[in-house]
Amino acid sequence: MYLEKWLGRSAMVVEDSASHRMLAVGLLQELGFSMVHQAENGLDAIAQLNALDLVDLVVTDLNMPGMDGVKLLESIAASFKGKVRFVAVMSGVPRDVLDTVQGVVDASELELLAVFPKPLTLADVKRVLDDCDPDWHMAGAVISNLNLSREEVALALGLGQLVPYFQPKVSIGDGSLRGMEALVRWEHPQFGVLQPPMFVHHLEQGELALRFFYQFLRQICSELNRFLALQPDLHASINLPVPLLNDPNLVDEMTSIVQSCGLSCHCIVVEVTETSLMSNLAASLGTLARLRLNGFGLAMDDYGTGYSSMKQLSRSPFTELKIDREFVHDASSSPKKLAILTAAIAMCQRLHLLSVAEGVENEEDWKQLFALGCDVAQGYYHSRPLSAEAFLQWMAER
Repeated sequence: MYLEKWLGRSAMVVEDSASHRMLAVGLLQELGFSMVHQAENGLDAIAQLNALDLVDLVVTDLNMPGMDGVKLLESIAASFKGKVRFVAVMSGVPRDVLDTVQGVVDASELELLAVFPKPLTLADVKRVLDDCDPDWHMAGAVISNLNLSREEVALALGLGQLVPYFQPKVSIGDGSLRGMEALVRWEHPQFGVLQPPMFVHHLEQGELALRFFYQFLRQICSELNRFLALQPDLHASINLPVPLLNDPNLVDEMTSIVQSCGLSCHCIVVEVTETSLMSNLAASLGTLARLRLNGFGLAMDDYGTGYSSMKQLSRSPFTELKIDREFVHDASSSPKKLAILTAAIAMCQRLHLLSVAEGVENEEDWKQLFALGCDVAQGYYHSRPLSAEAFLQWMAER
């Protein structure tokens, strides 16, 4: 059952139990890894990493003598990030402890592929490796060292290189397309398609933020007209940068742009993070109210990651709530995640808000959301963000 993209790659299994270690080694070899190193604990792994040039994947247990898996991951993040491309955790500890460890790794710069319960299964490992493109991540790691200036981003904006990519939002009830979220990508002439973390911080404040947002909205409206020709009643979501909530001309300018493209404001959903609301609550609420009065949809993005969610929901005129992927992906195997996800969907139903789950990556996520009565799913299970042409093709194929 070789996975071609992992053929010839190297891995390391760190596990004090010989039987579990050999099981993991055998699974990785069956999936195509040509060199699988073995270490009995964290100290053994560190000694081997010092002597190696590159390890594509380190799979580590947590409970080990000498140096446990948490300390090993911290050491890899501090000293071996250039040598280790991906990490994964396997352990028999309770699921809530695994969730905490995942949070620790997510806070570092390590690429965490998965947190596996023991014993490992071929299906679980294959599913995770199937979803990962090692070459894409390698290219991203090289590009991430670029230091792109504000002037370069401004030039790219002027040249039309900052373009919308679209990720589908799919109805969980019947699988139909409900809309899409527009996400900015930089189609760089030298480095290819660059992801937002590379440059978006230059677009979040000052005059450049206004220029970008209005140009981006025009691009979205133009593409949305093409999508509506294939399927009516779609909407496009756009993220609103924090400072723009306080711009007195925002609502009028947005309305003018949308209407000049021949669209109704009901076709556009404005996504606002909970944190951005707190930066200037009074002005933000006034802007949200005016957007609703003009027909725009409003979504609270990344719900559950802030500190005042209930308060903001009770005071803000939202039409949908986007549940953060932290509480969606793998919720079926995490009692705490499942409890939070269940409560969020139930609250949407009581408040008559559209519930949108982000980070839906596999069939298990989809089935869990269906069982809970969630409205809409967004994530890699259906599609990565696509260029406008690719999105049209995706629509046509469905």
